[in-house]
Amino acid sequence: MAQKRWKCTVCGYIHEGDAPPEVCPVCGVDSSMFELVAEDTPAAGAGTSAAIPSKDMPHGIKPAMFKFSYGLFIITSVNGDKINGQCANTAFQITSEPGTVAIGINKGNYTHEFIEASGVAAITILGQQDHDLARNFGYRSGRDADKFAGVSYQKGVTGAPILDAGVAYLEGKVVNKMDCGTHTLYLLEIVNGDLKLDAEPMTYAYFRATK
Repeated sequence: MAQKRWKCTVCGYIHEGDAPPEVCPVCGVDSSMFELVAEDTPAAGAGTSAAIPSKDMPHGIKPAMFKFSYGLFIITSVNGDKINGQCANTAFQITSEPGTVAIGINKGNYTHEFIEASGVAAITILGQQDHDLARNFGYRSGRDADKFAGVSYQKGVTGAPILDAGVAYLEGKVVNKMDCGTHTLYLLEIVNGDLKLDAEPMTYAYFRATK
C-alpha cells in the first residue's frame, strides 16, 4: 500500500509517510504547514521542491494565510513516567480571565499521544537567543531520540516538564479540544506560569531570518 504524501505549503517539499514530518527539512516550518496531497496528483518525488497547486481553495488564500504572525514555542507533556516535547508555532491566548490558551498539535506527532494520555501541556515561550532549543525540539521525533538529553528543565505542577530556558512559560490542563483534520486544537486552562526573562520573544519570521 502506497504511503501518504504530504506537501509543505511554504516551499513545496514532498514527504512520504503516515504523517508529515515535525519540521520541513528544506524551509524549517513545522508540521502544521503540511497538507495531504491528493492521490490523483502527479508525483513530484519525495524530497523535491516542486510546487503542487492546491485544489481545495482559491489561489490567494494560502499566500494570505502566510502573512499571519507566529511565535515559536516548545510544547511539552507527560505520559506516565515519560516526557516529550516539540517545537510549534501554534499557541495563542484566548482569554486572560480566566487564563485560557489554545495550542495546535499534529495528530501524528509523539507529543499528541502524551497530551491525549495526560490531558496536560506546558508551553515554553522562546526568546530570540533560543535557536538551539528550537532546532533540538523541532528537527526530530521523540520516538527516535531523547530531546531532553542535556536540556535543563523542572517538573511543573501538572507534571509536564518546564524548560529552564525561554522568556516565559505557561502550563495548563485540557478543558476542551477540536478535531481539525490533521491536527487537534487543545484549549488549556492555565494553572501555572511565570516570566523568566524580560526579553524579546522569538517569532517564526525572526527564526527563519536568523537561523
